[in-house]
Amino acid sequence: MISLKRSLQAIPLLSILGLAGCFGSAVSDLLISHVDLTPANPTIATGATQQFLLSVTYVDGTTDHISPSDSAWFSDTATVATINHMGVATGVGPGTATIKGSYHGNSNTMVLTVTAAAAVVSAAQGDSRVLQVTNLRTGQQLTFAANAMRDSITISRGGPGSGAVTDSASEHEISVAPERGPAWLAVDSAAKYLFVVNHTSESISVFAIDWKSGALGAVPFSPFAVGAKPWSVAVDSDGSAISVGHFQSADISRLRVDRSTGSLKPFGEN
Repeated sequence: MISLKRSLQAIPLLSILGLAGCFGSAVSDLLISHVDLTPANPTIATGATQQFLLSVTYVDGTTDHISPSDSAWFSDTATVATINHMGVATGVGPGTATIKGSYHGNSNTMVLTVTAAAAVVSAAQGDSRVLQVTNLRTGQQLTFAANAMRDSITISRGGPGSGAVTDSASEHEISVAPERGPAWLAVDSAAKYLFVVNHTSESISVFAIDWKSGALGAVPFSPFAVGAKPWSVAVDSDGSAISVGHFQSADISRLRVDRSTGSLKPFGEN
């Protein structure tokens, strides 16, 4: 006897999704092949945050990005990290915690490593597209926002010692060049570099952060090619390397960070 799920695979996806509107979400749930959780196994410092996202792959190979608010989130070790309903994890104490994301009964997990904050000179809050970074030494704040439609990063200044408050008057933009599609942001624990995943051009732009002026400067040879469909980036706790997750793939690309210049190179390349 042919199973319902096998039978559904033979029907065009759009037709079944139309039927789902008549018979409820149970039909569309059968079409889910698996879900992917990004970024993969990131490391953050105590007090820092990490945005997690889920993507759904259907039986016909098509994919969809799920809003964090439509997903369920869980941390198995609340003394190490907590996670809220929007998929934003917060480091509580050193150790590891398994983060689980679920969508309509389908789930995946990642290991989040939390390190001590002693050597950290910055704290980042926000999500993958908007990051508010505080310089713990000076109290200054910089907010970075990715604008994929304008191929730019918006920078806003604020906080004590910045000489400005965070408002529209203190904002300025820096271009990441046409058709880059900036979408995922991350900073290192020293708040020295901003890493930007460009979905459209399948690259990562790296900018040096100038805390005195509040400006960003592209590092030498930026942007850097990182393979097909880069989706997320996580920076190692010591800032020496990054991990790049790829959409529709379990592969993780590892690249070394030149701490003096911010340039990227794959491991094994001189």
